[in-house]
Amino acid sequence: MTAARPSDPDRLIAAHRVANEFYRSHLLDEPRALAYLRSRGIVAASASTPPWTIGYAPHGWTNLRNHLRANGFTDDELLNAGLITIARNGNRIDVFRDRVMFPIRNAAGDIVAFTGRDLSGRDGTPKYRNTTTTAIYHKSVLLYGLAEQFAGTAQPAAVMLVEGPADVVAVARLRHNLPDTLYPDPYYAVAPCGTALTAEQVALLAAAVPPGTPIVAAFDADDAGQAAIDKSYQLLRAWPGPVDAISLEGRADPASLVAAGLATAVGTFAHLRRPLVDVVLDHRLKPHLARLDTRLDELARIGRDPSSESLLIRLNAVRAVAPFIGEVAQDNPDLAARLSIELGARLRVEPLTVLETIYPPQDDDAIPVGVPDRPNPDAVALGTRGFPDPSIVGHGYARICPADAPAATWVQHDPQTGHTAWVLSEGTGVDPADRDAARLAAEVAGRAAVLVGARQAVEIARVAVNAAFAEPGTRQGNASIVVVCSFDGDRPQQGTGQFTVAWAGDARAYATASPLHAQTATDAARIRNWFAAVTVDHTVGARHTDASTVQRPATGSSSAAAPQPGGRSSHVGDQLLTASVRGGAIGINRLDLPPTTVLLAGRRVTAIGIQQLRTAIEPRRPEVTVAGLRQLAGPEAVAIAIRPDPAQLHDVMTAARLARQGQAVTDTTQHARCPGTRRPDTRSALPAGPISAPSAP
Repeated sequence: MTAARPSDPDRLIAAHRVANEFYRSHLLDEPRALAYLRSRGIVAASASTPPWTIGYAPHGWTNLRNHLRANGFTDDELLNAGLITIARNGNRIDVFRDRVMFPIRNAAGDIVAFTGRDLSGRDGTPKYRNTTTTAIYHKSVLLYGLAEQFAGTAQPAAVMLVEGPADVVAVARLRHNLPDTLYPDPYYAVAPCGTALTAEQVALLAAAVPPGTPIVAAFDADDAGQAAIDKSYQLLRAWPGPVDAISLEGRADPASLVAAGLATAVGTFAHLRRPLVDVVLDHRLKPHLARLDTRLDELARIGRDPSSESLLIRLNAVRAVAPFIGEVAQDNPDLAARLSIELGARLRVEPLTVLETIYPPQDDDAIPVGVPDRPNPDAVALGTRGFPDPSIVGHGYARICPADAPAATWVQHDPQTGHTAWVLSEGTGVDPADRDAARLAAEVAGRAAVLVGARQAVEIARVAVNAAFAEPGTRQGNASIVVVCSFDGDRPQQGTGQFTVAWAGDARAYATASPLHAQTATDAARIRNWFAAVTVDHTVGARHTDASTVQRPATGSSSAAAPQPGGRSSHVGDQLLTASVRGGAIGINRLDLPPTTVLLAGRRVTAIGIQQLRTAIEPRRPEVTVAGLRQLAGPEAVAIAIRPDPAQLHDVMTAARLARQGQAVTDTTQHARCPGTRRPDTRSALPAGPISAPSAP
């Protein structure tokens, strides 16, 4: 067999142009081709015209070869173009026969290859055939539909990534045939050319659309399609915009949905669209869930307890997807936290277990020998599990929490980032179930907060507590919670950063500021007297007393309104909670100042009055502060006093910054009804499905 001599690329492009006209001339005369296109939601009469110019390769071995020879092309040129091939008997024959032909264009709009869909149905005949690699065509660097739709100033509402050329043409029909009222945000679809999605194709697409354009992967529901979505996630992680997916059911694909009805297809796309990470997670969980269903059926038949017997399968499922959620966390910690919460709820695995599987404890987190797994909250010394040594933490702190109190405190330090979280949780009543809720919430939130931030930690604790009390007949417990993190926001970064407070219920946080770095003497005087609550109670009464809850610096001769003792209202019913660790709003406040002291306080401490709290806190070491609070509030007092590292007091402070900080607490808190008033009494009061509490703007 003699190899073809190299050809001029312009001649190869010209051969494709003539071949496309030949195929187009045969399309409307072939009923089977028209029927196929109709089944794919494509109108042949319009699809055979620009920009698509779809055609049909007729029966016969040499129809195209003879036509191109008659137009002056040599066999070497046709071989180099990938339009003919050499048969086993040595004859030169057409590559495409009895196929619907989709031309593939390069960035300049020139036809450089074809994809042909078989109509013969003969055994052993591939359904699709693509032009082989040539001097003018490399399938890994082109996308079908890009040149046809993005040559001008197209501004797509979203790009749909599909598997085949028929899907691309069918989705484009929606844009041309439906009014804006039914299809206000049209898709522009593109497809890889006979290959899995490549990094080069993603870069090509990113260059063709404005930054921030959403991309939606819509592959078939078969195993190949699901595997394509799984691979697409890795390539689309850096996409500069939302990345979603449409997971189609059964044997459906976008073209078949369009064929079934234009408006129906649009509705189905909207209904099935969700974040790509959710679809990938479903795909990776699928075999484990199938095994779990099989095992549960077996256990039901023999009458054995499914909760413990199925635990190993559920834990294996968590371990299988933990690396994936860890990858997501690198790009989007908020999204990873949501996936973790939903995974725990879906598999009925404690959120803390999920969290530790995704972020395995480091050697520095090891529990010292002889320290009990769940230490007595009052007897534990600093330096043990849940209460790391302040010399390691870098911030001084001390705590009081009686062993028999329906409350708990927890401190967690991450040696890798240097960040710390402090948690105080207090039961809404004195029932043992309230104490259990408080202790579980404190530990889960503390261990989560250094990884995902204060607000997400409260959400994870919420799921853990609700799961613990979800079984019918379980005595219901509830608690308030407040979390302080030594970094700003939900993405921990190496270094000090600013403090963030998140809370749900009536557990309180207070702060003081230092006058050492004031800009003026007047500012220094104001800062010296600044002491404020940086949380607002989620109670009925707090709606009417927020203004008196926060101390603001004096201005001129006036002063802040005098609050009632502790800032709490005394009206009947005012102490009913509007939020708790079980549900309702989650407040968040980022401290836009370097605090000298932060105090987390339970109800007995906040009840002693704002002036006495100020006196007890300033300017004392944490251990002296908590000892004074115990004397003032009694032996049942619960509190954590934190003295941040003075190295953080580097910002220039002004009265304006203090005023903004004082206002921030009331500006960043949402009030929403929690399930029940002080304690949910029935399972029906619990939030249904994956928990997603509203967070403050």
